[in-house]
Amino acid sequence: MQKTACLIILLLTGLLVQAQQDTTLQQYTGKYKFPDGSVISEMTVTIENGILMAGSVMGNSELKKTEGDIFEVVAYSGTATFRRTEGKIAGVQIIVRDIIMEGTKSESLSIAPVFMKLDKISAGL
Repeated sequence: MQKTACLIILLLTGLLVQAQQDTTLQQYTGKYKFPDGSVISEMTVTIENGILMAGSVMGNSELKKTEGDIFEVVAYSGTATFRRTEGKIAGVQIIVRDIIMEGTKSESLSIAPVFMKLDKISAGL
């Protein structure tokens, strides 16, 4: 009985830590617009299986937190430094090799549409 209780507590603790991490990463999600003439015009940051991901026409990459609001752009050996205004994420600076791009957060992503799609899918079953 004690083993089962301990196992349940460990499982719940793991789920709570994962949920807290996803909530922390959620602040970075959204669409970021870059000025005309930039290598990319737009980037979308999402959470996939608990991992922060950046996607654009150039491809996708994991964003791996290094410190504070600074992330490694894993696939391109670069950095993404998120900028804050009044405590909220307002933009991002991407540095990959000799390319430096400054983007502005244009919209936040919501988890709700995903749940709405799942509801529609399950309603059709």
